[in-house]
Amino acid sequence: MNSQLELKQKQLQSEASELLDYLGLLRFLSRFGKPEIVGSLVTGLMTWPDIDIELVKPINENNFWKTAKFLLHQPDFKRVLVMDFRKSGNPNTPKGLHICVKDLSWKEKTWKIDIWFLPPRKKNEPNFHLWLEKHLKPEHKLPIMKIKTEIASHPKYRSEIFSTDIYEAVIMHRVRNMEGFKEYLIKSGRSLDLG
Repeated sequence: MNSQLELKQKQLQSEASELLDYLGLLRFLSRFGKPEIVGSLVTGLMTWPDIDIELVKPINENNFWKTAKFLLHQPDFKRVLVMDFRKSGNPNTPKGLHICVKDLSWKEKTWKIDIWFLPPRKKNEPNFHLWLEKHLKPEHKLPIMKIKTEIASHPKYRSEIFSTDIYEAVIMHRVRNMEGFKEYLIKSGRSLDLG
């Protein structure tokens, strides 16, 4: 029998696909290359309304700004943030241009869409999406979604601790619950403790 988390995940996946069709976002981005949906929408690990898209090719700033303008003219309430991470020193941040659509109302939910304009990866450069696709097994999904749900509102999540940490803990270190994840973080020199 499917858990509530699994049912919610399927509903979010369905609504995300409908939202992308409604916005015509992939059709628009296809003018500039081959947009690829990545992250939890593809892997079936959705725990909140969040969509990740990458456009990997030599970065064209003009196309980036055209995309931001296209999103600004969508009718629903939203905030559109534009950021340049090409020289970022954060190892958890892709080195490219980022458009983040926040507070987008759809199906009585508030959605976030992250669009990354990224240069082609260098030979042998790590690609976390491919790693996850290769190693993710059905038995990993529920533990990952449980931990993601429990940590979602934690102040350190997305600033010091990331979804990638959860994926690696579950897949590589057989972590299966929040207590195990806390122990995993301590072993790696980190903690969820505040102060």
